[in-house]
Amino acid sequence: MAAVKELQRDLENKANDLNKLQKDIAKNHQVRKKYTIQLGENELVLKELDLLNEEANVYKLIGPVLVKQDLAEANANVRKRIDYISAELKRLDATLQDLEEKQNSKKEAVDFQATTKNSGSAGWKRQGIICWSPEAYGASLLIGLA
Repeated sequence: MAAVKELQRDLENKANDLNKLQKDIAKNHQVRKKYTIQLGENELVLKELDLLNEEANVYKLIGPVLVKQDLAEANANVRKRIDYISAELKRLDATLQDLEEKQNSKKEAVDFQATTKNSGSAGWKRQGIICWSPEAYGASLLIGLA
């Protein structure tokens, strides 16, 4: 019985680790979405700046004040922002790929341990654990005490 409790604790720890990874992935997706929106906005600003002639007045909003800015300087600033945002998106993509690979390996470990524990779900219920497939409902893996 002690071995069963140890397996149960180990499975719960792995499930908690998997849940943390899923939260990190969701957080990174939100940040990526924010950067993607900012990139689109900055690309639109750059297109608008490209349409202006050299004598056009360009203003930059700094706090509550509009400050006149040179067209070339505004162009350079927007290009730098686009470069920065693009680099951040590449970094986030690499982070997301790494997190998703970790998630898949943790999920495989949890699934393997769950299936080797007992071949039927009735055995799980006897041990006080509920386990259901996340693919069937499109939700996170839930494992816990019944």
